[in-house]
Amino acid sequence: MEVFVYTLETAFLSTLVASIIGVGAAYYTSHRKFAGRKFLLSLSAVPLCVPPLIVALGYVSFFGINGTVNTALNTSLTFLYSTTGLVLAQGFYNFPLVTGIVHDAWEQLPKENENAARLLGAGEGRIFFTITLRQLSGAIGAACIPVFLFCFFSFMIVLLFSPVGKSTLEVEIYHSIRTTLETSSAVKLAVIETIAALLFVVLYGFVSKKSQIYTPGIFFPERKKSSIKKGPEVIGFIILALLILLFFMGPAFSIAISSFTKKAAGERIFSFYNFSTLFSSKKFLAALKNSLTVAVVTSLLCSVVAFLYSYLVRVFKKQGRLIFSVIPFIPMAISSVVISWVFSLIFHNTSASLLVFLEFLLYWPIAYRQIQNGINQILPETENAAKLLSKNKFDMLLRLYLPSCKKVLRSAFFYCFAVSLGDASLPLVLSIRDFPTLALYTYNLAGSYKFNTACACGLILTILCILTNRFRKTR
Repeated sequence: MEVFVYTLETAFLSTLVASIIGVGAAYYTSHRKFAGRKFLLSLSAVPLCVPPLIVALGYVSFFGINGTVNTALNTSLTFLYSTTGLVLAQGFYNFPLVTGIVHDAWEQLPKENENAARLLGAGEGRIFFTITLRQLSGAIGAACIPVFLFCFFSFMIVLLFSPVGKSTLEVEIYHSIRTTLETSSAVKLAVIETIAALLFVVLYGFVSKKSQIYTPGIFFPERKKSSIKKGPEVIGFIILALLILLFFMGPAFSIAISSFTKKAAGERIFSFYNFSTLFSSKKFLAALKNSLTVAVVTSLLCSVVAFLYSYLVRVFKKQGRLIFSVIPFIPMAISSVVISWVFSLIFHNTSASLLVFLEFLLYWPIAYRQIQNGINQILPETENAAKLLSKNKFDMLLRLYLPSCKKVLRSAFFYCFAVSLGDASLPLVLSIRDFPTLALYTYNLAGSYKFNTACACGLILTILCILTNRFRKTR
């Protein structure tokens, strides 16, 4: 019971941090012009594309005992290895997702109610809490529930940062499987975890359906943005910017610095040693090849299945049914540790094919949400015209739906590609013989105290994810 309560506590507090920072950032990006606005919005893909392992490495490199902050200040801060450190790492890692969703919704809010309230003498604070916040509640909920689930199932960050004597369901299940071999305990914890997550998935399906911001044929003008005003707004922006720089950008830059650092004669010097070590290693090259292969196959499966499901739901007019909104998100209720353990028990011998299949089961909802939004943009009039001109539904699929969804299909493919590249949990639990992946190789380097080399490997993985995100946005 204590483990379950601690899991809920850390997930709730992390989501609270992500929502406060995320909504605050969304206000400035949707209302104000400032340097770095586009960059801040581009970070929305980070929680999905950059693996938690890289975030953990960044925080250790920046806030760790021998990290950048302690070295620069000549102190010995140890808050990182506590509940506070765990919550901050998870909260700031996920805030860009909240910012992206809430920003899109905020830009599409009708301004009539706000303007009417101003004419009646209402202050900006009252307008925000009585009108704006109420209108944004669906979007905030749609952003916070998946963030909560990500934190609820957090594995790598908890494994590294949880204080002594504290653990979460996911980590306890892993230890029961791999360390203590207490299968009955693992089953009980897995059932509790899955039932709790299912409740949140049902809630997410309901909230996401209610907060759908893509309406066929309706396009909202972008809000006119002004410069940041004086007074509290400036102070709020400075505080927000400092927090993001300290707890988000700091760890990210620290990985890059550690990647090009080598200890020599007790001092740290600039060097390409870590990268030369990696590219001369056959294990690293094999891990890179394996990760790219698995990512391509997984992404293709996710995109095709998500597209077909979205098409069938639209054609048979099932979009308004809650059950059809929830089905794609059921995999979100199953953790990677649990599903990999269960399937390894079923098949006994794990393989690369099993890894691809499990990644497909877990990640196709990511593709579905994007493709569904693309299909929803097809006008009913266009669809009716296509019915008259097409021979059958398959002909409509090829001539209308597939061309209309090219952009979202590309976006879904590269999103799933990046998520697959960064997955360390499934390969870790499956323990496929002679089949390392890039994320797992990075984890093993960190575990064998080759921290700078691990940062270099993590930097390569991050660059691959960033490039993938660029391909996703290229028209």
